[in-house]
Amino acid sequence: MGKLIEPSDEQLRIIEKQGNLVITAKPGSGKTFTVVEKIKFISKKLLDFQGVIAISFTRKASQELKIRCKRKGIESKSNFLGTIDKFYISEIIVPFTKILVSKIIPLEVRDNIDDYPEYQRLKGLKDDSNNKELLLLLRESLLNGHIFLEICGETALYILNTVPECLLYLKSKYTHVFIDEYQDCGEIQHNIFLKLVDQGIIGIAVGDLDQAIYAFSDRYSKFLFSLMSNKEFDHLEITRNHRCHKSISEYSLALMGVPDIVLTDEPRVFKVDVIGSDEAVISAIERNMQMVRMNYGIVNNNDFAILCRSNENARRASQFLKIENKLFVDTALDRSNTNWGMLFNDILTSYFSYKVGLTTILEFVENYFNEEYDIKGFESGLIIISSIFLLNEDQLVEHLESFVKFAKLIYPEEIDNGISKELNTVLGDKENRNSFKPATEKEVNIMTLHKSKGLEFKCVFLLDVYRWILPAEGNWLTEEDYTQSLNLHYVGITRAIEACYIMQGTKRYRSRQGDYWSTEGSPFLFINNVSNLRGALEWEL
Repeated sequence: MGKLIEPSDEQLRIIEKQGNLVITAKPGSGKTFTVVEKIKFISKKLLDFQGVIAISFTRKASQELKIRCKRKGIESKSNFLGTIDKFYISEIIVPFTKILVSKIIPLEVRDNIDDYPEYQRLKGLKDDSNNKELLLLLRESLLNGHIFLEICGETALYILNTVPECLLYLKSKYTHVFIDEYQDCGEIQHNIFLKLVDQGIIGIAVGDLDQAIYAFSDRYSKFLFSLMSNKEFDHLEITRNHRCHKSISEYSLALMGVPDIVLTDEPRVFKVDVIGSDEAVISAIERNMQMVRMNYGIVNNNDFAILCRSNENARRASQFLKIENKLFVDTALDRSNTNWGMLFNDILTSYFSYKVGLTTILEFVENYFNEEYDIKGFESGLIIISSIFLLNEDQLVEHLESFVKFAKLIYPEEIDNGISKELNTVLGDKENRNSFKPATEKEVNIMTLHKSKGLEFKCVFLLDVYRWILPAEGNWLTEEDYTQSLNLHYVGITRAIEACYIMQGTKRYRSRQGDYWSTEGSPFLFINNVSNLRGALEWEL
């Protein structure tokens, strides 16, 4: 028998805590284990007809949760363990459409609204879920037996708002609702979650702050942070493998709006003023790097990173820095928010890490398949990734189909020909390929904020944290543009393990005009009390 794993003190507190919770967890901190143990703890007190809702965003995650619950002896038929779309369809849309339209209708799930031109306007519900004209059209589509997968969240919310019996049914059947990967929640999912909580179902949102950094097409990590600020929810953390020094973590949470943050340790985030342009800033970094090494016990150059807002500014930093450095540029894969794009990015990054002995083929495949739960998928993935990782670099472009084959294995329902073409371009371009190779011990990392996603460095220097740059300003910008810029700044702060220096020059280079402009600090430097959570320095040349 395997060794019995006991919950940590943090996990035990979460398992036993009553009421609404928002749980933030670091990668590798035992998040799924904690969720399963909490479901087990709750299930002991439920009546036979009661259950819990546990929602995941992918079938793979949902299947793993089911298997883990079964192994723990949690097999209540009253529980719902599945994807969010399945929950909408099986628990809301199918059982309550008959009440909505006052008629029993045989319903079928349709993958694509475009196949039904008469209902194409329903796509507008994504932007305006309260549009009365579109809601009438939605009712008509249900009356004609259509459940459109693309808008099943909007459909479920419409039924919840229109059919009182639906909420009464859910409240009587379920005591708790868990949503995993809450940083991927969009507005519809968030509103449905809160509607269930308002009805009296205890809500438990589980999120990964390291992943909550992009404004995806319909998903905004701001909903995770809003729950962390919600007085109706207790915020608990699982911090094992916690990357950042505590003061950096506290600064980042305050930045994102978590209230009442008080610095409990020495500050490790600093605003550093330098007289001059980006060239002077880079010179000041180089001049003070030895002092930083001594303060934080940093040995290798690749433990440092200079993070910039754009490829061009990263190139300028690389030119100005006189010591050895490695420039990474954004590629189409870095800018992609699709699952295939992020997967291709991961394959290439891991390919070059494998070439220098920083990872293994087995470690990569285990990130996507559990050998115990899915032996066929695991073995197929191992064969494909082995065929890729054993290629020479200049052979990669000739084996695009292997990348696509692995993507189909992981995300079979999300075929993305557009990002496959972009991958082909990346594989055929030397500068793009080089941007996936890790720096040597002698090289300082220089890259964009986008490129730094998922990475960590002992010390980070942030450039371009100026007004008009981060965030950009103008009448054409939306709230989501602002949110994405804030998330990017959060990324930069939290890449640092030991120390983060926010560099502030007095002039910034404007590439379009070819001149220098007087700087103002980004508004992100002054929101949510963060100025009281950092140190202030002046570095001379």
